[in-house]
Amino acid sequence: MSLQVAAFARAIAIPEHPAEDGRSFTAATLEAAHDFYRANGYVVLRGLVPEALCDAVRAGFETVRHSRIPILRQRNMSYERNTFNADGFLDNPIFNVQDLPTRRCMAFKSAALDLLTTSGVMEAVCTMLGVSRSKIVQSMFFEAPAGTWAHQDTYYQDSAAELGRCVAGWFALEDIDAGAGRFYVCPGSHRGTLLRNAGEHDFATGHDRYKEAIADIVSHESTDLTAPFLAKGDVLFWNSLTIHGSFPAARPGVSRSSLTAHYLSESDDMLQFHTRIREQEFRLWNGVTVGQLHNQDSWRSHIVREAASRFPGPYLVARKLALRMLMSRRESSSRGRQAAQ
Repeated sequence: MSLQVAAFARAIAIPEHPAEDGRSFTAATLEAAHDFYRANGYVVLRGLVPEALCDAVRAGFETVRHSRIPILRQRNMSYERNTFNADGFLDNPIFNVQDLPTRRCMAFKSAALDLLTTSGVMEAVCTMLGVSRSKIVQSMFFEAPAGTWAHQDTYYQDSAAELGRCVAGWFALEDIDAGAGRFYVCPGSHRGTLLRNAGEHDFATGHDRYKEAIADIVSHESTDLTAPFLAKGDVLFWNSLTIHGSFPAARPGVSRSSLTAHYLSESDDMLQFHTRIREQEFRLWNGVTVGQLHNQDSWRSHIVREAASRFPGPYLVARKLALRMLMSRRESSSRGRQAAQ
């Protein structure tokens, strides 16, 4: 029987077993999966990743579980040491596994990249994008339930060629319990309201208003919501325009070990905050192009990491000021273009 949770002004059924879930596909039915993805803005592929690769990532994480090095975090983009919840699971998710220092994190970093670039995954990604080659531009690692707010990825990053040309994947490294902060999507929302990263919703000063506005869309615009069952090796792919998030934990003592990754066509640039082309370093891993934003093998990034971890307050203030300047320049440029017209 499905777990019932209350969210977005409704009761939501979270399937405990695949038989309670909606439609899914496999590597043998990629064409049908692509059609479903285009229509719904997401798709679930069962058994896409070999379980041995999932186990290797989790085993690799054990080599950095007790490390005291500061790591960039998904939740607040700060450099922090590992913290854990009451059940002993990593509570501050890791941002960009590919950026981790190789010497200290080699087993974890290499296992994660092996999984994210395996041939089956890349074939599925290219099918969803309708291209022959794609690249990774971002990744994250989760263990504890995260409780991520509803959002569209395009608000943070997307393809500079065309909004909606980024596909992301959520990779289950274990059977994800229904009460472990299950990932959810709003089917069809990729064809609905697009909130621009501008004005009262700009990231620098209006991020909370943006989150409230997206939650209001999910609650009041008759938006469907589904939280698919995911077993070890299953992958949920979604479009950068699709509203999605994850629930907080509904049961104690459960984890949701998982990776996420964002992919673009190899020829596309990454657009950040609907504002600028984000330059990245690139490397090849298993023949796949992987973008790095904060390569910790670089001495420059190492200096930033050390400064940010030792002086987190000033670092966050400087980061906020830089974002405000970026958004301000974008608004000034937009007003200039309008005046010229």
